[in-house]
Amino acid sequence: MQRPRPQQMQIQNKKQRTTRINIHKEQFKLNMLEIKENGVLIKNQNKINDLKQSYYGKQTQNGLLLNHIEAAYLLEMQKLNLDREKLFETANKQNPGFELKFIVYRDLRERGLFMKQGGQSADLFLYDRGKKPDKHQFKYLVHIYSEKDTIKIKNLHKKTQKAQNIRKTPLIALVDGEGDITYYQTNIYNPKGNAEQIKNTQATGTLLNERTLIWKNGEKLHKKWFYGKQFSGNTYQLSLTETQYLQNKGNLKLKNNHKKIKEKTNNPQRFQQKQKVYTDLRERGLIPKTGFKFGTDFRLYTEYTDPQNLKHAKFLVHTTNPETELQPPELSRTVRLTQNVRKRILLAITNREINYLEIERIKL
Repeated sequence: MQRPRPQQMQIQNKKQRTTRINIHKEQFKLNMLEIKENGVLIKNQNKINDLKQSYYGKQTQNGLLLNHIEAAYLLEMQKLNLDREKLFETANKQNPGFELKFIVYRDLRERGLFMKQGGQSADLFLYDRGKKPDKHQFKYLVHIYSEKDTIKIKNLHKKTQKAQNIRKTPLIALVDGEGDITYYQTNIYNPKGNAEQIKNTQATGTLLNERTLIWKNGEKLHKKWFYGKQFSGNTYQLSLTETQYLQNKGNLKLKNNHKKIKEKTNNPQRFQQKQKVYTDLRERGLIPKTGFKFGTDFRLYTEYTDPQNLKHAKFLVHTTNPETELQPPELSRTVRLTQNVRKRILLAITNREINYLEIERIKL
């Protein structure tokens, strides 16, 4: 058997020493990191200084504590050396919805935005572009949902109200099954218009199955206050919603008054809910007209002078109640359609009073 030459032995010994040194280095790195139930503790001062410059972690007496989401992101960026399986299993156990929070956190960091882990009021606290945590206040309260979640209207309204009470902007991050994210901004809106209230006019008409035909003052109703539309010749028609409103106001007398309007509808309870919203909008100086072709209850005009100079409706209004559960695909479809036709969507939440919630798809 041929014995190795001295030069070959030196090369082999050097490789073995290098391997042992690398193993010790990796072990040292792991010893300077500790996966805990509340995050990952960094003990290496050089690493701490580097991470703090990019606004990662929270300084403690024992080192820099990263939350699990920050640690997972830094691991992906190859800035930490951790047991990936252990980190993700620990994080998933301690943080409900960890995978969604990680997906959103990564997306926002890659957009150059800074954030902090949220608390009871939100999943993440997000800073505006160009704003840094050590010099500015955060702007957004980020609420994260999956496409499989249901969003209860009263919870969405409550979160929006709380955010606006502390002068923050509520943000919905909706994550689909492939990890793509759509961002929505919500806002409690107080709609107002310039339309005059009807006065000194008495119209008469006949209630049919789906509309009311106006025999007297129909043209005046239409041209001055934009009620109804022309039906045939000098005869004008009103929708059932308009009919009920004008009758309640005392400005319309039906010849067949014994017939109840709500009995003409397929869903009397739904009709009364829409009627309540219609009445509120009219009293605010706004003009609601059918929003059927847009898939909503009303299209809404905020300015009116006469039919010939009518400007485009600015809003679409959909009637809901606090217990309504909004499915993410429905939300996505409604908002996208609204913005495609250059309008804004309002959810009219009917309870003892009516609140209007605006939802807008945004780009960060």
